[in-house]
Amino acid sequence: MTLTAGRRGTITDRDWEVLLALFFCRYASTGQLAHLFFPSASKARSRLAKLDEKGYVTSRPLFVVQPTKWKHGTAPQGVWNLTKSGFEFVTETLALDESFAAKPLAPKQARHYVRAAEIYAAVKHRLDGELGEYPGWEWRHEKRVVYAGEYENVPYQHKPDAHVLFCGHVFIVERQTAESKVGPKKIYEKVEDHKRYVETRLRKPAEVLFAFDTDDSPMIDTARRAGEQLGMEVVARDVAGIADYLYSAALRLSP
Repeated sequence: MTLTAGRRGTITDRDWEVLLALFFCRYASTGQLAHLFFPSASKARSRLAKLDEKGYVTSRPLFVVQPTKWKHGTAPQGVWNLTKSGFEFVTETLALDESFAAKPLAPKQARHYVRAAEIYAAVKHRLDGELGEYPGWEWRHEKRVVYAGEYENVPYQHKPDAHVLFCGHVFIVERQTAESKVGPKKIYEKVEDHKRYVETRLRKPAEVLFAFDTDDSPMIDTARRAGEQLGMEVVARDVAGIADYLYSAALRLSP
């Protein structure tokens, strides 16, 4: 799909903010975009439909929270991402040399991007206020930060859900939903792999942030213990708590 030329292809400052958010997060729900940029969900749906018509974005219905037989009240939501033309418009404007992933992700993978974006939606305006908008700080989704390497002849993978970058620090984000059913062993493996990446590739101050569904998850203590035992700074809270921590870090680190 190509972008519409002339008046129909014109976008507003708010439209640009929406495109940037979708570039940073890759996938975001109507509700998240409404929270960030619009006075209501209906206004968001209306304007997003216009951006769809202009060729910048596309959407599909998706269960953001996977329905189960014991959990009722879930319904599919509109989940948005950039088209190839929208992606290239953003990368050209930002002077970034990045390629577009043409194949849509399967629902399970796309859903996890949206769940990770809950943190972005919770903290964006506060970080913008303290650090300024991009490039004052940056959210990089999984595809932009994944790395596979080898350490002492042992392969490892750095595959977090996102990086948050500001003030020379990197915050490695792990969004741990109940659906992922990750146990203690996997938590330790994640921390160990991230530590290897930080020490061998990143070589700058970094912390691992685990965002769980609730602040009473038993895995919170597991993640903290993993950090203590492996010598890696780890913060584990719920989504709101991680957003609060990022904002506190911005207050502490900003000049």
